[in-house]
Amino acid sequence: MFTIGIYPRKSVYRDNSDSVKVQIQLCKDYAGIVYKDKEITFKIYDKDEGFSGKNTNRPGFQELMADVRAGLLQAVMVYKLDRISRNVQEFSSMYEIFNQYHVSFISVKESFDTTTPMGRTVMYILAAFAQLERENTSERVTDNMQALGASGKWTGGRLPCGMTSIRRRTGEKEHSYLLIDEENIWRPRLIYQLLLEGCTITRIERYCRAHGIRNQNGKFFNTSQLYNLITNPVYCQNSMDAYNYFRDHGCSLPDQALFDGTKGLIGYGKTKNDKDSQRKCDKKDWRIAIGIHEPVILASDWIAAQGRLGINKMFHSPKYEAGILKGVLTCSCGSRMSVRTYMKNNTRFSYYYCVDMARMGKQHCNSQYIPIEKLDRLFISSLQTIPLNPDRINSADSADNPGSTRQYHPLQDNSSLKREIRSIRLSIGNLTSALAKAQETAAASYIIHQINDLDSQKKRLEEDLQNALLKETAPKSISQTGNQVHDNIRYILKNFNSVDYKGKNELIRKIVKLCVFDGKNLRVVF
Repeated sequence: MFTIGIYPRKSVYRDNSDSVKVQIQLCKDYAGIVYKDKEITFKIYDKDEGFSGKNTNRPGFQELMADVRAGLLQAVMVYKLDRISRNVQEFSSMYEIFNQYHVSFISVKESFDTTTPMGRTVMYILAAFAQLERENTSERVTDNMQALGASGKWTGGRLPCGMTSIRRRTGEKEHSYLLIDEENIWRPRLIYQLLLEGCTITRIERYCRAHGIRNQNGKFFNTSQLYNLITNPVYCQNSMDAYNYFRDHGCSLPDQALFDGTKGLIGYGKTKNDKDSQRKCDKKDWRIAIGIHEPVILASDWIAAQGRLGINKMFHSPKYEAGILKGVLTCSCGSRMSVRTYMKNNTRFSYYYCVDMARMGKQHCNSQYIPIEKLDRLFISSLQTIPLNPDRINSADSADNPGSTRQYHPLQDNSSLKREIRSIRLSIGNLTSALAKAQETAAASYIIHQINDLDSQKKRLEEDLQNALLKETAPKSISQTGNQVHDNIRYILKNFNSVDYKGKNELIRKIVKLCVFDGKNLRVVF
């Protein structure tokens, strides 16, 4: 039996491209001609509709390559080369794997034979042109977005809190613009008010939770969302104060004469999507435009809010060396425990505390601020029992026997699962934006169906990732690792007074797998 894997893919934004169903049928018809003397079976990999071809982080493609490596396929067929790859380097790597497992590769539209040097050369040339086309298309899209943004149009994406979008005809085309959502704009106004009254972002988060204030998606605000809201120029008045502020920060600005204080602003280029992640850009990379919406916050107040963020900014270099369990200790609620140190009457006070309790309040976690000396003494006491009874490292764990267990949960490589989940989330975001523009059209139900399918797939991948994190794939030698942990514990106890704070903390991080305080007992897992 000769098994052919057919890989179709169609972007939902290219209505003029052949559908997945058409691509599959064309591949089958072509296979019937090329392999007419063989008994053929087909395996279809059609899970990637709506995924971009710019990289290989596609579930259907990953499944195809896994079957190639497993020896389940004798040939791979696509309707057109750019359906499977638009990157020369990735295509070359893929084709090397095909060769390694003696799998033929056929493209229907280009009609070439991979068994000849000329056929392989043609493939590489076509792959290079596909990559060039993608890069040119990406550049044209970016230029178009910048042109739209410069004229104050909304180029898509997640709507800012308290804002809505409308479609208006400008000339022969319709474009999206931002307007204030009168029913929801109170949330940003309240958040700016709290910040200017002296609240930190963490305190604002707790205030919102305590008063049941949620974002427009029905979820509580977190500190990252609050920070993005406060720094968003969309709420800022287009006065000369704003012009001077953004000019001094190196932003790209429209004509100064447009800053008359009657409209709000729109900021573009605040983030940049890299291959597998999104990062924030410096203000010098921002492009500021004038919107058609009314201003939400006076420019002077918006600028003052940015100053408050500077005051409240937390630096990660500790002022005091305190807490040898820092980075290891967790609360029974599952959150990490951090360290707080302050001076009062020339006396230093240091505490471990649950980060989620500090952010979300006692209703989320009822833990207390615990003096560092108390937990550090409990930890050292548990270490001191190990040299007297080394077998405790490998014995059963119990709440009354802290430091007694050596557990193994080696993690398998889950980076590919994380990349797939990120890719699906991005696709869902793109489809959601497309749905907003396609409401009350025939395409809307189709897009909703795609979103539901991707969401189900994302949930399955998230479950797989959780299982991967818990699965024991490569357990170490218990006796060998136990001896190493025992030696490290003896070293810490012997040299405790001579090792500096940083050295103690690093050694503890190496030997401790889990350290949980439940308010009474300290449970340590080595």
